[in-house]
Order: sequence, then C-alpha cells, then structure tokens
Amino acid sequence: MFGLRRHRPCRIELHLMPVAPGEPEDPVDLAVLDESERARAMRLRRPADRVLFIRAHALLRRVLSRHAPIDPARWRLVRAEAGKPALCPQQHPALQALRFNLSHCAGLVAVALAWEREIGVDVEPVDALQPDEALGRTLLSPGEWRHWQALVDAHGVDGVDGMDGGGGGRARRHFLLTRWTLKEALLKAAGIGLSGLEPAGLELLPAPNGLWRVQPGRAALPAALLHWVDGGWLQGGLEAGSHHWALACERQAGETIELQWLRHSSAGVIAPG
Repeated sequence: MFGLRRHRPCRIELHLMPVAPGEPEDPVDLAVLDESERARAMRLRRPADRVLFIRAHALLRRVLSRHAPIDPARWRLVRAEAGKPALCPQQHPALQALRFNLSHCAGLVAVALAWEREIGVDVEPVDALQPDEALGRTLLSPGEWRHWQALVDAHGVDGVDGMDGGGGGRARRHFLLTRWTLKEALLKAAGIGLSGLEPAGLELLPAPNGLWRVQPGRAALPAALLHWVDGGWLQGGLEAGSHHWALACERQAGETIELQWLRHSSAGVIAPG
C-alpha cells in the first residue's frame, strides 16, 4: 500500500503543456492510458481532439506518479459526479486525499492537483468567445451583465476580435472569458458541471491579491456550492498571451493557498513556473 510522497494541504499544482497544431498522436502517451481511455480517445473523430485527449490523460498519469511510487500506466481512474476523474478507492485506498482535474483546448493541456480538497481547472484560447450580447446573457449574472453593458456603452459593439486596434473588443472578450473559465473551473471542482447550474446563475467578484469570490445571487445556489461562498479559492490569468486559465479549489478558514506552476514540454521536461 503506497502513501503520498508529499502532503501539504495548502499547496496546489498547475501543470501546463503546449500542444502544437498538427502534432501527431504519441504512441508512448497512448500506451500509458488504460483501455477505457484509449477507447474514448478513438471515439473522437477529429485527429486534433484525439491528440489533446491523449496528451492530457497521459500528463495526468505522469503527474500522479510524481506523488506516489506507481507507474503511470498502473493508475486506476474512475469517473465520479459530472464525469470528474478520481482515483479508484478500491485500487488506491491510501491515496484518496489526492484530488485532481484536467482540461484541454486547442494548443494547451492542463492538470491541476491538490491534497484533501476538491479542485477544478479550465483552459481556453483567448479567441474562444465572440463577445456578443446573446453570449453575454448566457454566461453572465445580472450584476455581471451590468458591468458588461458599461463596457459596451463605452466602446460600442465593433472590433469584437480586438484585431482592429481598438481596446473595446479585447476588454469585452477578456471580461467574458475570465468569468467563463472561472465558472467552469468552479463547477468542475464542485462536481456538478454545467448541467448543475447555468453560468448566469453564478456571480463572481474580484477579490484582493488577484483572486475571485463567489457572490450569493438572487437565485439559491445548489447545495454543492454553498460552502464556496466563504471557503473557495479562485484565480485566473493568461498563459503565454494565448490562453486563459482558471483554478478553483476549496480553502479552509485562515489558509493561504500556495500555487506551484510546472510547465511541461512534449519531451517531458519540467520547468517550474
């Protein structure tokens, strides 16, 4: 029975790996996955989607092996609420304090890892969303919508891709994508996914030190989110100017969360952030 090599509950890790356009499937990565993961990968029609899936799940297994003396291919993973990955309790009973989440999008895969607390991660390209009003109403709470409208009133509705030199499109896109990735990470950490709550039913407000907090809204929050109002740690930012990232994890009163960045290359080199 193996135990954790490290056990620091206040520390979380964010592992990032770029994936180049047109990158082929890596047979070494594929061999690390279990039969279920390989089957899921093969069901993806687009080669680029398969590459991202394989990269993300292989990275997850290697990250886990940094914390327990288990070969990456020998981890037994299960899917819990809303498809959230977890360690099989029967196969890894002594490692249930190890929590993790993963995300991938065009150009980037991410793995987040924590101890004794739930965690969620989301990554998206900076051009993933077009900041139009229909999308804004879908993603934003009434309070966030008012701030969004102030940006629209100040800058108009042109230049949505930010490529025409105007800052308005970039500001509106950043506003939407920041909140979208944070909400996605939070819902993944809570184990309810997008089916459990519409994004517009959740309001996030900036907090000190670059963090965010959950604002109780007019609508009642699901039970799984209630403790996040006072016990949540949320942070987001940009990676290499090309992707938004967001993290959400549980935090006990008085704790200071330590975020450790680790950037991986396709060759497996790790560079601390």
